[in-house]
Amino acid sequence: MPTCNTRQVKELLTSFGPLKAFNLVKDSATSLSKGYAFCEYVEISATDQAVAGLNGMQLGDKKLIVQRASVGAKNANQAAIIETPVMLQVPGLQRLQNSGIPTEVLCLLNMVMPEELMDDEDYEEILEDIKEECCKYGSVRSIEIPRPIDGVEVPGCGKIFVEYVSAADCQKAMQALTGRKFANRVVVTKYFDSDMYHRHDF
Repeated sequence: MPTCNTRQVKELLTSFGPLKAFNLVKDSATSLSKGYAFCEYVEISATDQAVAGLNGMQLGDKKLIVQRASVGAKNANQAAIIETPVMLQVPGLQRLQNSGIPTEVLCLLNMVMPEELMDDEDYEEILEDIKEECCKYGSVRSIEIPRPIDGVEVPGCGKIFVEYVSAADCQKAMQALTGRKFANRVVVTKYFDSDMYHRHDF
């Protein structure tokens, strides 16, 4: 599959927030991408969300490595995105972003922002929408959407956790939801450890 282009990379990155700067590193002789890029977000908090959401994501036949750029504290809102070859190719499963073993719990990133969960009515509406969508792919056992609490750092806030009855259902949901748009944001998915989920270790 072809290497992802500048537009694809920027679209993925901007789904976490507006960019202040973006640089796809190219070979000066051939003008071809060297396989890595740097970006800087307007909001520093968007960097952590982008790193958490995109690192390990499958993009075509490549797997992304997304990490904070080592450029000193003053540029703490920079992230580096690097393409590396995938070690293992499973035909038909290229859309899976996480090469880990499927679990019963799916973690959905970049679907909701913490501020959208403050209001009780908005929260209930989001919960219903998620439940309705996720039930299309299998039997949902439970859903957790950590909500922000004033003055408290809530683990997993901004993430959505959906527990399915089986790992197979979870896998179907991941394939269906990965890359979908929700409120104009690109949905990022990954499997989540079931034991950690039940301990609320988000």
